Amino acid sequence: MKYFITLFFSFLFFFCAFSQKPNKPNGQGKPSTTYKLLGQIIDDKGEPLPYVAVALFHVKDSSYAKGTATEMNGKFSMDIPSGNYYAKISFLSFEDKIVNNIQVKNQDLDLKKIQLKPSMLNIDEFEFVEEKKLMELDLDKRVFNVDKDITNQGANASEILDNVPSVAVDVEGNVSLRGSENVRILINGKPSGLTGISTADALKQLQGNQIEKVEVITNPSSRYDAEGEVGIINIILKRDRREGINGVVNVDVGYPSNYGGGFNLTLKSKNFNVFTGYGINYRNSPGSSKSIQDFTYPDTSFSYTSNTTMERLSLNHNFRLGTEVFLNPYNSFVVSGQYTFGDGDNENDLEYADFNNLGINTQKLTRLEIEGKDRSSYDISFNYRKTFKQKDRLLTFDIQQSENIDNESSTISQKNQFDAFQNLEQRAYNDEGAVNWLFQTDYIHPIFKGKIEFGLKAMLREVIDDYGVEQFNDTISNWEFIEGFKNRVIYNENISAGYLMFGNKMNKFSYQLGVRAEYSEVKSNFVTTNEVNNRNYLNLFPSTHFSYELNKDNSLQVGYSRRIQRPRHWWLLPFFSFNDSRSVFTGNPNLNPEFTDSYEIGHLKYWEKGSILSSVYYRYTTNVIERITFSDEEGITRRLPLNIGITNSYGTEFSGSYKMAKWWDLRGSFNFYREITDGEYDGVEYNSDALVWSTRLNSKWAIKKKLNIQASFNYNAPQNSPQGKTLARYSLDIGASMDVLKGNGTISLNAKDIFNTRMRRSIAYGENFTSESEMQWRSRFVRLSFTYRINQKKKRGDDKNFNFDDGGGEG
Repeated sequence: MKYFITLFFSFLFFFCAFSQKPNKPNGQGKPSTTYKLLGQIIDDKGEPLPYVAVALFHVKDSSYAKGTATEMNGKFSMDIPSGNYYAKISFLSFEDKIVNNIQVKNQDLDLKKIQLKPSMLNIDEFEFVEEKKLMELDLDKRVFNVDKDITNQGANASEILDNVPSVAVDVEGNVSLRGSENVRILINGKPSGLTGISTADALKQLQGNQIEKVEVITNPSSRYDAEGEVGIINIILKRDRREGINGVVNVDVGYPSNYGGGFNLTLKSKNFNVFTGYGINYRNSPGSSKSIQDFTYPDTSFSYTSNTTMERLSLNHNFRLGTEVFLNPYNSFVVSGQYTFGDGDNENDLEYADFNNLGINTQKLTRLEIEGKDRSSYDISFNYRKTFKQKDRLLTFDIQQSENIDNESSTISQKNQFDAFQNLEQRAYNDEGAVNWLFQTDYIHPIFKGKIEFGLKAMLREVIDDYGVEQFNDTISNWEFIEGFKNRVIYNENISAGYLMFGNKMNKFSYQLGVRAEYSEVKSNFVTTNEVNNRNYLNLFPSTHFSYELNKDNSLQVGYSRRIQRPRHWWLLPFFSFNDSRSVFTGNPNLNPEFTDSYEIGHLKYWEKGSILSSVYYRYTTNVIERITFSDEEGITRRLPLNIGITNSYGTEFSGSYKMAKWWDLRGSFNFYREITDGEYDGVEYNSDALVWSTRLNSKWAIKKKLNIQASFNYNAPQNSPQGKTLARYSLDIGASMDVLKGNGTISLNAKDIFNTRMRRSIAYGENFTSESEMQWRSRFVRLSFTYRINQKKKRGDDKNFNFDDGGGEG
């Protein structure tokens, strides 16, 4: 790894030096002559107005020329070449002003004082900011603008992802894409300390008011990390690029207890911009679960039922701060940071009822666990960007350091109504901390009417996990560790990567060829038991993408990529769950990574009132990791991940929208696939053949331009697994929003899972047991939200079709 870091910085130093070309003789290479355009913006009382947006346009074609914002004294200045222009001046609570006949002729021009009038117009007379579409489609990427979905108001990242087509979030917060949980989740195109330990918990901490959009990439190119069997979900955080002061403030209240609020602000001036945001949320998440377990052995049979009620209280904070500095027209950099912290109090009240082979109740036990959690994480990043006079030529350099802490402690009290000798007092702790470093550089160079792209990347990660479970010994009146439930684990994962890609477009045909190499160094050190597990491997990940424009309304793409799914670090721990003493989840330090070959054909069709993206895909996966359950004669089940064999998955997916009427928009998605697993472990076959489909439908009605009503229905069909099946899951969400305060504010009311049906129901079976279970992580709830926009107003344009622009973010 140290040689890779040396190579990384050597490459960066050499390239930066090489790219600084001196000016050519005879004036070649000198920038064109510019002149200053000056002025001052004042209000109707003659007072200067700071941070007013001043945008300059060319008269001949109304194209954007340049923009800036006024200083604290209301003055502005920008350097522009000779030409004919007009200016548009905008500021909150003032009428927009157009300044015509701006002629710059070989000298500076002072517009002197320009007065703005306070706005007294009706809402329908405002010039509004263009409103984004709900979904933007491309052949290899789908972009979902979060604010456009009413039911997302006041939600956290986990709830937002559950509204995204192709993506599902189960009742425990686990995210899946096209039916697979092996998906890579990034924030602003990079791994984040926020998701460093538990992705499910981290997404619940990240408040939705910080999120601008979500990108779903189902067949990534070699530019992206190879991690993630089925693709990448990239969460883009908010940052407004318009001049002046822009922002949003929001407040939320809900039932059961759900309170939150926050803001996002951006200040953009001539040579820099500053962006910041804060979010806070307090919520109570009641839930429940129940199960029936039957055990049959040659000399005995018995069963038990369990019923659990859960109460989870959490308080989370998110804070972001950053600045973007423009050194000159070709060089800029961003320094930014994010800090998240929170705590939680959980209470699980579990009751067992045991029955003999005749169905007679033999005993009842209760198990009460009270758990406290403390979490925090931060990211600090530096991003440098260099453009060139040559179009599409680009150099970027990124460094990111992140750290996260997740500490849990609990007390457990077990009572037996029939036998006091089985009363137990236990306590457990699990303290985790992780430190991550990322170094990355990418370069794009136009060549042969196409583009060549290459880059280097290093990701260094260390996770330290201390855990233990103690039980009180009445005989000696002291606490003792339970055998096998104490260890200290130090996990190191260092990944060095490099990639090379070439792409070109010839008339209607375009192609992109690439290959990525990743060297993985993984070490698990179990300190207490003195066990060390080293795994090093070098892999190549090719990718190809071909596209053809059949006509202006139809496009076709064929793509292939090879992917890897490394075991999550908690899957390697010998222990990671003890809240249910009869159902224990453990890890497996001997897991190997999965490898997937992914093929996809996509067709994109759009027309005046709608659009549709159709895909056919196939995945072949080796070293498949499946969580297998074993039982013993005491009725204890143990579940652990194992490499069991291969999986073949093939299916078809549709995402689209249609404008039924001027006031009625429909969007939806449908995914159908077949997944065949051929597995074996310790002489036992674990095979399954599953036909699975899921769909979601969203309908939005606009009433008199000011009121929007939306309904969203989700359905996931039953799915077979090597040890049973998951039953159908469905839910209905309804929301409404109304614009107030002359378009500056919006009030939203939404109800999640109004029929209280969103739960996981499953049936499992093994050699000596069968199990039926039902779990609801959070019951239905209602939330009221208020959003106030600073220097932003909504344009109530039609959401006729999707946009097809590229989204942001890179892996």
